[in-house]
Amino acid sequence: MKHTCILLLSTFLWATSAKSQKQANFWFFGNKAGLDFSSGKPIALLNSELTTDEGCSVISDAQGNLLFYTDGISVWNKNHELMENGTKLLGDPSSTQSSVAIAHPKSKSIFYLFTVAATAGDAGISYSIIDIARNGGKGAVLDSLKNTRLMTTVTEKLTSVMHRNGKDVWVITHGWKNNQFHAFLVTEKGVQNAPITTSIGSIHDGTTLNTQGYMKFNPDGSNLALALEETDVIEIFDFDNATGIVSEPISLTTKAKSYVYGIEFSPDGSIMYYSAAGTGEIFQVNLQAGSPEKIQRSTTLVGKTPNGEWIGALQLANDGKIYFPIYKTSYLGVIEKPAELDTNCAYRNNAVSLGEKTATLGLPTFFQSYFTQDLTQKSVAYFDVKQVQKGKTFILKNILFNFGKYNLLPSSFAELDKVVLVLQQNPSYSIQIMGHTDNIGNKSSNITLSENRAKAVETYLISKKIAPERISVSGFGSSKPIANNESEAGRAKNRRVEFRLL
Repeated sequence: MKHTCILLLSTFLWATSAKSQKQANFWFFGNKAGLDFSSGKPIALLNSELTTDEGCSVISDAQGNLLFYTDGISVWNKNHELMENGTKLLGDPSSTQSSVAIAHPKSKSIFYLFTVAATAGDAGISYSIIDIARNGGKGAVLDSLKNTRLMTTVTEKLTSVMHRNGKDVWVITHGWKNNQFHAFLVTEKGVQNAPITTSIGSIHDGTTLNTQGYMKFNPDGSNLALALEETDVIEIFDFDNATGIVSEPISLTTKAKSYVYGIEFSPDGSIMYYSAAGTGEIFQVNLQAGSPEKIQRSTTLVGKTPNGEWIGALQLANDGKIYFPIYKTSYLGVIEKPAELDTNCAYRNNAVSLGEKTATLGLPTFFQSYFTQDLTQKSVAYFDVKQVQKGKTFILKNILFNFGKYNLLPSSFAELDKVVLVLQQNPSYSIQIMGHTDNIGNKSSNITLSENRAKAVETYLISKKIAPERISVSGFGSSKPIANNESEAGRAKNRRVEFRLL
């Protein structure tokens, strides 16, 4: 069976940011440090009961009201009291990503709290269930479903993201002394105990220092990256959020004793950041640079602490900025514009005061889909041969390609002939053709595919006697969406070839 996708040649004016997901309003971390993002900017909180060197997680409800927070062993409720039965969980505050809280896909009161042990300990990855409706809304860890073990001997890496179906959740960890990713699916029926396992990338072994370092999904779940602290290696992968399969590894080797640690992505997923804890530096990697080799070469130092103070975790907030702790200080630094390349990303040290509290290495681990890019459509213009404007980008309807291919289907020709007519009637005009894809598949391959689709349009115009020197083409892959990629309808809008008359 042939698969056909409709590509719209379009112009949209849109505003981008991280979605205002209020479940990430509150942060508790470090030595009783806390932040409240409810107002749109981080305000220091001084009422935390949590003290942790590394791992922690927090979750609020959809209205932004604090529910609970944890270091992986103890759970505190919204009143900063130990939750009923909320002690002796199997995480550890010295585990990089000791825990992550996941809302039940259907119930508003049930939450899964996943934990991982420190230094590949025997407790491995486990989960407990919290019913937040218990005790008048203060919650309780359910005794019969506490510390349910899923797998032993995993590293300190734990991250989660939405399934492509928009309701289920992937929770993923990595094995120790092997190269195995284990992706557990959470559905309305519960946690599927048999994970999707992919063997790919480096074998995680060595001393227990190499169990440390973050692993993160990008917000839309199309990429996954991790840090191996002892071997000073960063690895980036594709992730299929429909199947749970990890693929297409890219490895970045950093200088010795960098002690790479923190990982984060820009809200649009186009740029990955990592911290070198040992040197107090943050680097940027452009995932839209093109080939794997170009992505590797795009690595850029964007900032460092004045005296080499350690930088730990990197965490995207619901204001669209990335924050990082400066070890044993009362400040977080910030990357103000994480979707901008090089120093345009606006790195700043000592940007957020923690009051009298201090940061350590960790920041809360959240469900990464809370930070999906938000696109607000402002205007759109469809191509009309009678209303062509120079310098404006248009949607050209019904440009058809087979799925994953770049050969134009004949049903596209009628609309393209209208473009030919405009160019024939305006011989001084040139045309810029720009190809785009959705976020499904490998970013490098999508850049190539989008460029080839734009070239297919170019080839057709040339066949109609439009001079080649009047035509320019570019391929942008998935880097410039005009709609959210969370639904097939949104992805269909993003699969397009735009044109502009110059």
